[in-house]
Amino acid sequence: MTGERQLRVFSELQIWAHKHLIHFTAAFLLTGLILVGGETFRVLGEILGYPIAEVFAPEYDAYSAGVQVARWIHRLSALGLAFVLVPFFFAEIFRAAKWEFWPECWSLECFKQGLRNMIDYYLGRGRPEFGKYNLGQKCWIWLASIGMVIMYITGIIMWFRDSFSVTVWEYAHLIHVIGFYLSIIFLAIHVYLATMIPEHRPMVTAMFRTGTVPEEFAKEHHPRWYEKVRKS
Repeated sequence: MTGERQLRVFSELQIWAHKHLIHFTAAFLLTGLILVGGETFRVLGEILGYPIAEVFAPEYDAYSAGVQVARWIHRLSALGLAFVLVPFFFAEIFRAAKWEFWPECWSLECFKQGLRNMIDYYLGRGRPEFGKYNLGQKCWIWLASIGMVIMYITGIIMWFRDSFSVTVWEYAHLIHVIGFYLSIIFLAIHVYLATMIPEHRPMVTAMFRTGTVPEEFAKEHHPRWYEKVRKS
């Protein structure tokens, strides 16, 4: 409701980094489909390569040109994302103790409780007992972060293949391709849960626009985080 107190949930830096992450991820996915999809996504390569083949490189057919263009867009996107994430990481690392995606406790029972809370909330429509992030969101943050590091390492090995043995390159390529397909699956789940569930939409608005959520929303959907903020 108008005039309701707002709570800061994301900083301007977090909003900026997340938006650019989406831009570069879209480039990764499109070019990745061309590079690893083969005949399934051949038409994407032809569309991308047709202008290059027609104007600049007539010795190439549209698909071959598209693969080369996709490869360089993929690499340049990786460099662009690094220019976003490296300063973001060093800006955030000094407040690591306040990151809300650390486990609230490390026991198996805590994990089970977090899982029960998620099932009760998403399937049973029960009252959430979440902090700023629920168990699934915390797992996503950690998996995405670790996965990104792995994709960068394997990508560098593939880019500079002459500096590594054939065996190392082959393993890096295999891991990179598997990681690419897993990324598509988990991103689809992430996007669906973030955008298609009405209860989550204030957080989407916060991440992309305002950086804040209504106090009542935080109190109802993220009660543990709300209590922490209220007492601070």
